Amino acid sequence: MTQGSTRARVLHWFVRGGVAKTASGRQIVIDVDPIVVGRDEGAHLRFDDPEVSATHCELRAVNDGVLVRDLGSTNGTFAGTLRVREAVITTPTEILVGGSRFTIEPTGKQRVEVGFADRFGDLVGASPRMRRVFGVLEKVARTPLSILILGETGTGKEIVAKSVHLASERKAGPFVVLDCGSIPASLAESILFGHEKGAFTGATERKKGALAEANGGTLFLDELGELPIDLQPKLLRALAERQVKRVGGSTFEPIDVRVLAATRRDLAVEMNAGRFRSDLFFRIAQVRVELPPLRERLDDLPLLVEDVCKRVGSASAAPTVAKWIEQRLGSYDWPGNVRELVNVVQVAATLADTPDAIDDVLTLARETGDGGQEKAQTAFAEAKRGAVAAFERDYFTQLARIAKGNVSEMARKSGMERHHVRAYLRKYGIEKG
Repeated sequence: MTQGSTRARVLHWFVRGGVAKTASGRQIVIDVDPIVVGRDEGAHLRFDDPEVSATHCELRAVNDGVLVRDLGSTNGTFAGTLRVREAVITTPTEILVGGSRFTIEPTGKQRVEVGFADRFGDLVGASPRMRRVFGVLEKVARTPLSILILGETGTGKEIVAKSVHLASERKAGPFVVLDCGSIPASLAESILFGHEKGAFTGATERKKGALAEANGGTLFLDELGELPIDLQPKLLRALAERQVKRVGGSTFEPIDVRVLAATRRDLAVEMNAGRFRSDLFFRIAQVRVELPPLRERLDDLPLLVEDVCKRVGSASAAPTVAKWIEQRLGSYDWPGNVRELVNVVQVAATLADTPDAIDDVLTLARETGDGGQEKAQTAFAEAKRGAVAAFERDYFTQLARIAKGNVSEMARKSGMERHHVRAYLRKYGIEKG
């Protein structure tokens, strides 16, 4: 399917919007895109109040009303007299932040356009939330705006960045990826800005940094929330002035770079905790795109399976693989998201000519023969737990063997966080090496 030939079955969905009103008479419409309330100059609803945190709380329209979420503020967010971390407002309610007040007045259902496309670049999805994401990306891809991509590990944040780059006027330029979570603190400035020969021990030659390497193209800062705090103002200055100075250097070099970034951290909370600079956040988050986890868009599974099977040259296997996933993993919540699904589909597609082999390799107990009769007499919940446990045990046993006990490699292959991988290893008593 192509963007031009596909017409969406769902062109919109409905949410209950609202209006936020301050005592001074200012009003701001609450829509599906988050509205930040705080003291920072970049906040959408700003209060010049020392008791209000830089990014205090967030408002957004959802199906049931207006979602109010505290962002780790110092003094808390109150709905009436009740302190809330997260609440859905359905009736006119006074909100207290620090020493300031505003009123939320939910309105009736309003339609949110989601567009026609069921894909953008290498991303696919027909669910309303994904169509909404694609619609936003289509509008901003050709602009110079910086984009902050949010979402859990494995949801496809780097794919979004690469697809935006290829849809932009910079597609002929370089696409440079910098994983901020893997930068050694002692080399962070050098890796980002470059260095001169002899600038420090081990600097045996002059070298470009990531910003200069991306000149004329796009720099993707993965796991932006891990960027060292002392490096953040230097990055902000380089982006604002469009020039960099290498470590040990005395002159500035001009750069022409578009920055895309991704994070799984809640940067608003990080800002209030003093671990991330608000000025850098608002400079990079000119547009925010949030990718939903796979468990919240399971209707996209058939389309995703079809796409993966085509990519691995096994298009004809898609119906078999989709049926197997529906039968064996119908209640699975995919903690590794799309990345984990891709790994499973690649294996299943290879074995699709002998469906029983899919069970053998991915080791979910078959539901045939005596075992099936026994399982049919067991409570559904218990049978499901047993099947999922069998899958998890063998999956991580095989993963540990393939990765030779390297937890980081296991996390990369499974699309999960390292601490989640360790938890599964402990759960099933699997030796790492």
